[in-house]
Amino acid sequence: MKIIVLFAFFCLALLVGCDNETLEQNNVNPIAYINSFGWHVEGEMDKVMLETKNTDPSIAAIVNLKPYVNDEIYITTYLLREKHKSGKKLYAHIYQVNEKIIGGNGHIETWEPGVFSLRDKERLTSEGTIIE
Repeated sequence: MKIIVLFAFFCLALLVGCDNETLEQNNVNPIAYINSFGWHVEGEMDKVMLETKNTDPSIAAIVNLKPYVNDEIYITTYLLREKHKSGKKLYAHIYQVNEKIIGGNGHIETWEPGVFSLRDKERLTSEGTIIE
């Protein structure tokens, strides 16, 4: 019985420690972070500071920004090598606080719903939404 309780506690602790897209990779290079999800970076586009008061709800569903409301959050956008089936460009947005990666999401140019989880590469590829 003690083993089951310990195992359940360990699993719960592991799940609580996983924060959306971070995969415990907070201190890695953003390009390595993107590559860890199977994406390929062509280049860095820009870096901007996020206004947390105007955050898009679709982004908040992928990246948990609540713990960082009072911090300066920077978003760096990277152009990805992969493309939408129509040829439109794909981007990865990496969210950082003090150089620490707190999450990320993907975006397809002119695509609804607009953003996707970086973990969705396999699903998007198998559905035919993106091509490599």
